[in-house]
Amino acid sequence: MLSKLRNRNLSARLLQPADEFWDQRLGISTFGYHPGSGDPGDREWYLHYIPSPYRDIFDALKLAGLRQDDVFTDLGCGLGRAVFAASHMGVKRAEGVELVPKLARQAQDNARTSRLRDRHIVFFERNCLEHDLSATTLAYIFHSFGHQIMAEVLDKARHDRRTIDARRPLRIAYVNPVCNDVLRDSGWFRRVADAPEKRQWLSTAFHYPTTIWESTDI
Repeated sequence: MLSKLRNRNLSARLLQPADEFWDQRLGISTFGYHPGSGDPGDREWYLHYIPSPYRDIFDALKLAGLRQDDVFTDLGCGLGRAVFAASHMGVKRAEGVELVPKLARQAQDNARTSRLRDRHIVFFERNCLEHDLSATTLAYIFHSFGHQIMAEVLDKARHDRRTIDARRPLRIAYVNPVCNDVLRDSGWFRRVADAPEKRQWLSTAFHYPTTIWESTDI
């Protein structure tokens, strides 16, 4: 199994040279795979983990208007690629939340060895429903859980923001936005930007559209 995983990572690194370049530049290792769990439609359904291309992440963060004073939170961060990308772009605080212990520990190892280790980067091994979102100003979500948990995450975010009377809008960069209807029907988000799927030369990575949402509870 370990041999197959190593071979898979090596193959991905060779076939996705731009992402390998960024891993090397940042001093981290974010190639990997973890199987999903549950059945589609179940509350406890989780998509498998494969990292998004760096270019897609950078584009999504630019579309969302990432600012240096943002608190960036990746819900379902895997090995932390989006977290390190946000930190590289200069965000004040970048944090990742990951349910799978092995992935969370590897993300924490990346934080210790990264060339960005002197910046404010932190990873949490926990369910996203247990994470305090009161300070988050930009959340990044790659579609990794279903409609019910997405709705619960939004309810949790609203509750957390009310505890501190948050004044800045909460933005969400949603990649592979399968649950756009949940955000639309939440009653407190408006869709402010879209980006189509973009193919990348010399890469076998999968690419997805992105939607940007902004809260109206201010």
